[in-house]
Amino acid sequence: MYDQSFNSISLSRMLQKNDFYVRPWLRTPATKEIEIEKAVLRSLQGFAGYNFLTSTKIRGKDVYRIANLSDELVLRKIDKNLKKARPIHAPSRDSIVAKLKNLVSESVQYRIYRLDIKSFYESFNAGLVMNDVNAIKGLSPQTKEYLKDILDVFITSGGRGLPRGLALSATLSEISMASFDRTIASTPGVFFYCRYVDDIIIITSGVKNVKQFLKTVAASLPSGLTLNQKKQYICKANDASPFRPTPQAPNNPKRFTFEYLGYNFDIHDPSMKNEPRKVVLDIARSKVNKIKSRITLAYLDFCKNQDFSLLEMRIKFLTSNFSISDTNRGGYRLSGIYHNYHRIDPSKSAALDQLDEYLRRATTSSYGKVFNDFYCKTTASQRRRLLTFSFKRGFIDRVYLHFNRHQFKTIGECWEYV
Repeated sequence: MYDQSFNSISLSRMLQKNDFYVRPWLRTPATKEIEIEKAVLRSLQGFAGYNFLTSTKIRGKDVYRIANLSDELVLRKIDKNLKKARPIHAPSRDSIVAKLKNLVSESVQYRIYRLDIKSFYESFNAGLVMNDVNAIKGLSPQTKEYLKDILDVFITSGGRGLPRGLALSATLSEISMASFDRTIASTPGVFFYCRYVDDIIIITSGVKNVKQFLKTVAASLPSGLTLNQKKQYICKANDASPFRPTPQAPNNPKRFTFEYLGYNFDIHDPSMKNEPRKVVLDIARSKVNKIKSRITLAYLDFCKNQDFSLLEMRIKFLTSNFSISDTNRGGYRLSGIYHNYHRIDPSKSAALDQLDEYLRRATTSSYGKVFNDFYCKTTASQRRRLLTFSFKRGFIDRVYLHFNRHQFKTIGECWEYV
């Protein structure tokens, strides 16, 4: 049986491998024990009237973090107790994309709803969240008391909803959204539903009235949450008929397109009867723009520090693949231009070509203040070196590079919030 109590043994188990990298002093047994004792003391004192959060503004929203490791250990234990009492099973991003591609390739009629929940974490009603928590029979009374006190202090100190940025808030939001997820997934006419935090996609038979269906979705949300109409996208596909080329349209144009989980989905009619629709995946435009912004910021930072080796390392990072040490779980995770978007076909990818073209123009153009400064502060030899890197080649050849922990930190400093 899982131990939900808060003591020196259970709290010491909340230490993660990454803690010892970030805080090297924890490697000394005596200082580690002091931190665990502080965590035990905090669990004895509780959280009533205790505000342990600090906040930073990121893209106009308050993002919270926990300053003290001892407080963090107690919250990790609370979070683990929650997940043990109410397990959360979420499919992987890759499995969602694969299933979605197969579904939209069907030649039947359907309608796609891409919806977004406005100010997701900030819109939850803390009292109703606690009602959901209190309804969990397997959760210890002490854990419930801690959660109530934490949310009470957060709200009375001026916070809204759930504190964005905490792993605990992500767990609480998933628990509170569970009823909504079940309701929409079981709605007649819905044959695919997925929610990734505040990002929703629904595929229906296309028979229901759009306005009525959206009202149903909105009414099913937990109190306080609303749909963001500015980020709403709806498209319908009728029964597919084979594409017949004409002199005016010799090639099969895309019928409609949408983005989800970093991918762009282009759907085309089949070329023959009873064949599935053709679905072409590419990197989503929002992700392409993000990478372009990172290139620009890297060049801007070079104009300030004139550290060409750092700039070169950043461009290598963007155009290649690498392994990230997962210090908490052990082993490594693969990431980079191929591993993040491995389901695209590079021979059909407009995004990879756009990124290569942007890198070329940014490197060789003197148009605009940033690129003019960059051009004036680099030599022809340096610009040629940068032009040897390619997003498309990094994807096709699966170019791998190694970056140590210090390099990862240095690379990301100029685009921390991009």
